[in-house]
Amino acid sequence: MALLRLALSLAPMRPCSLALLALLAACQTMPITKSSSGDAAARADALIPDYTPALQSNPTDYIAFLKAWFQNAPAEIDSPQIVRYNFPADDKTADLAAEKLIYGNEAFCAQNGGTMSPETAGLGCVGAGGKLITRLSVQVFHATSDQPGALQFTGESAAWISRLNEERLADYRRVIDALSGNGVSGNVLLSTGESFDVVRFGRLSATDFYALKTPTHGLVFLSDVVSVKWVPDGMSLVERDGDQYSESATGLTPGNTLVRLQPTVDNRLQAIPLSLEDPFRFVYIDPKNKQPRQARVRADTRILQINVAARPSKYRGGSIATRFDKRDREAFHKSLVADARKTSITVGKKTDRIDLSDAKIRADLEQVGRGGPCARSQFEDRVRAGDIAYSEYLVCAEYRQEAEAVKATAGELSPDKTPLLFMGRAARAPWYDFNGVLR
Repeated sequence: MALLRLALSLAPMRPCSLALLALLAACQTMPITKSSSGDAAARADALIPDYTPALQSNPTDYIAFLKAWFQNAPAEIDSPQIVRYNFPADDKTADLAAEKLIYGNEAFCAQNGGTMSPETAGLGCVGAGGKLITRLSVQVFHATSDQPGALQFTGESAAWISRLNEERLADYRRVIDALSGNGVSGNVLLSTGESFDVVRFGRLSATDFYALKTPTHGLVFLSDVVSVKWVPDGMSLVERDGDQYSESATGLTPGNTLVRLQPTVDNRLQAIPLSLEDPFRFVYIDPKNKQPRQARVRADTRILQINVAARPSKYRGGSIATRFDKRDREAFHKSLVADARKTSITVGKKTDRIDLSDAKIRADLEQVGRGGPCARSQFEDRVRAGDIAYSEYLVCAEYRQEAEAVKATAGELSPDKTPLLFMGRAARAPWYDFNGVLR
């Protein structure tokens, strides 16, 4: 993770105006001539000296070449495989200095039989067989009201690039292995204080692999985390290697930091944000019947903390081995009745009634248990496949059952026969919030 974090940290954290793309077209085909602005050109010459002596003394070692070229300037990152420099400069000077820098970089590339090839991460020098020899990342920061102008560039050796690629492929293989076999395990603590013992993140038929997208530490795999806790505009993490740190930024909520990692066809990982249609989901063991169940949290702000257990689960891909027991439904109904009776005492109302002669009310009643999240097909095989959560299945079935009961009692709502509808009406809650599973 340390290498991954360092690679991700190479991206500058300040807002910037990039002149790199404009420079590429000009610098790929011809040498750069001095600008007519004499003062800016002189300052650029002072920042970027002649590269020739450094190239003559270090014709094959790229990092040594850069260090010799800028021997009088301290490097922000200084290692045998990667260096980074940051020079303060006004806009015109930074633009001209970047041109000189890229031209010298091209000279080193040509010296080693390579050709320049722009890529996502910067300017790559490509040798025989398409192998990267070096990579230079250049960024020009134009001055703004809250920051001065600057030229920043990073040079990477072939060994460093290869190491990053191996790390990327290792991450890719790790996600692939987890998706095809065991996922991470742990528990999720909701703001209600209810804790689910999670045996597997993701549904078992089409698994999920989660990561945390952080401002300064990049992507952190959830399986590398012991715990993560969210506070207003911040989060704190404890990793398995002992690292503990906090992140602070506006909008750091579970919904904005939890992402689902999806492998791509080119052996990379794509971070997919969570959505109401595709929420945070996991499988847990029901403490009563010891059956694996899927739970979904659409109201992600209800998540306060995620703790990840040390050992992975033994569950593998395939349908959830769940059973449908009448006792489960009866126990679920009894718990709702108990909640409804408490609500009845709180609001001081024993029953309520709706006017079934009202066409709109009757039309709304026909949609109870069939609209919203319940509009999805509510068959048992969809629960086994993980397409819908078991708790969602029970709630939607309860709603449909209560809708029929209301018709049989001429519109009467009571805690004992129609607990969900009674709570929704008597407690002025348009949709009973069953731990957020229907949000």
